[in-house]
Amino acid sequence: MHEKFRLILDGVSYEIERQEDMLLVNGHPFSYDIRDNIVYIDENPHTVSMLGSQLKINDKLYPVEVEGLDEPILKKRRVPSLSTGADAGVLSAAMPGLIVKLFKKEGDRVKAGDVLIILEAMKMQNELQARIDGFVKRILVKEGESVEMRQVLIEIEPDMEMGTI
Repeated sequence: MHEKFRLILDGVSYEIERQEDMLLVNGHPFSYDIRDNIVYIDENPHTVSMLGSQLKINDKLYPVEVEGLDEPILKKRRVPSLSTGADAGVLSAAMPGLIVKLFKKEGDRVKAGDVLIILEAMKMQNELQARIDGFVKRILVKEGESVEMRQVLIEIEPDMEMGTI
């Protein structure tokens, strides 16, 4: 395996090249291994997991982007929509990608946390979730459609009986 990609971790860019059991990070070599869900860099253990668009390393969260990776880090990850507060009923794409799967149709009831869409971006499948309880008011995309960052995908009408704002 020989692969190059760019990792942007907490706003800092790293050029990574994987070569068998070595990583070149900005040209500096490090041995690496993955055993029992622990990543060893020069034999130093690190717990690493994806949480939405953040990377959790040794219990600390970092915003992360990956460019040019040939294989996904994880098959699926949960990614919050960009909407918050008053527009929490609007589900938007957090990044450009391809709509792989729609799980609801207009008029369906949803609960906060329900997966509504799988969006493939950077060769990873991202589960986009409802942020509020309510009903699907409008679906503005279809399976197989490419979408842009911040594009509105679904509108949810809040369920006032459930006490949602």
